[in-house]
Amino acid sequence: MHPHARQPRPPRETSRTEPPRFTVGRDCHGWWVVDDSLGRVGGIFASEDAAMHYALEESNRDRNAVRCQRRGKPVEFRLVPAP
Repeated sequence: MHPHARQPRPPRETSRTEPPRFTVGRDCHGWWVVDDSLGRVGGIFASEDAAMHYALEESNRDRNAVRCQRRGKPVEFRLVPAP
């Protein structure tokens, strides 16, 4: 194999019983928000595309770790203070 050839990524191990870590939706002001259930990362974004891109990158492109909130139910951005 060529030393610079792309190696296939190993399959991601995901648990179907584990809830999604990231929620993407709008807050009460209309901004797009990514909320992390662990409270470690997240943010406020100008577009849905930017919010989804961020959430997917933070989850190592694991689509099972990202969910979209239903319309009419706001998502609030929060961070948990570091100990």
